[in-house]
Amino acid sequence: MDVRQLRYFVEVVQAKSFTKAAERVRVAQPALGFQVRKLEEELGSKLLVRHSRGVRTTEAGDALLKHAHAILRQIELAKQEVIDLAGPPRGPLALGVTPTASALLSTRIVQQCSAAFPGIALNLVEGLSEDVMQWLDEGRIDLGFTYNPTAVKGIEARALLIEDLYYISPVNDGIDGAEKIALSKLRNRPLILPSRPHGTRMLVERAAEQRDIPIRVSCEVDSVATVRELVEAGVGATVLPIGAVLDAVRSGRLHAVRISRPRISRTLHLAWSSRSAQTNAAAVVCDIVEKLAEERIESGDGFWRAP
Repeated sequence: MDVRQLRYFVEVVQAKSFTKAAERVRVAQPALGFQVRKLEEELGSKLLVRHSRGVRTTEAGDALLKHAHAILRQIELAKQEVIDLAGPPRGPLALGVTPTASALLSTRIVQQCSAAFPGIALNLVEGLSEDVMQWLDEGRIDLGFTYNPTAVKGIEARALLIEDLYYISPVNDGIDGAEKIALSKLRNRPLILPSRPHGTRMLVERAAEQRDIPIRVSCEVDSVATVRELVEAGVGATVLPIGAVLDAVRSGRLHAVRISRPRISRTLHLAWSSRSAQTNAAAVVCDIVEKLAEERIESGDGFWRAP
């Protein structure tokens, strides 16, 4: 087994096609197929199965894929660590972002990173907290935002800020001017919420169950952008941290009221794997993220300093 075979195998899995993978790695398809077959022969297991829509992994292929990602990532980190010794921070850096964290910080992170460190090739990958933690564990990303830092062992995390959850509704819905709203006032109101086990959904339902408040979910939507559009269109209301809709609230397109009795909040963390060496690029991006989080806290828009 060698690095080239592992890289070819991963490319085929990601492309779901030998033909597309061969184009991506710029080798002839027969040569790529030969290397994958050699890998299967060496391991004594079928790794890939062709079907009408392309290629899929077998159980053995799934097992190898997890290790292949980690091995290739470790090789890239070793290369990057040596490069870091001879110049400013540079090279690829994958950052996992949750939908709400993306709305809160992503644009500013990209802007500041591009301006200060043009040699860093930033790759933002969006997923739920649980996805981000899994990607960190597998070595597929370098850093990640998460609201659930204990979901996977071997992951270190730094608390960035605490976010309050707000009732987000169309303008002129009868509560304009209010500074806060009791959770009990949301009883039976039609809400657009993400599906389980999304962290926001679980927080709202847990708080409601503890106080015997029925929550009516009229529509399940996992995309924060789509939820925002639906609320603006008057389809319903939702519950989100205000950072996810701050621009729309400031422009008067949406109304936001902090939920009280009880106050519902969550802590945003920046996480990384303790098993991976942190590059100079990761270190400077960490600094950028922490400074941007501090700016959000100082703005006073429903963000608090984490203990």
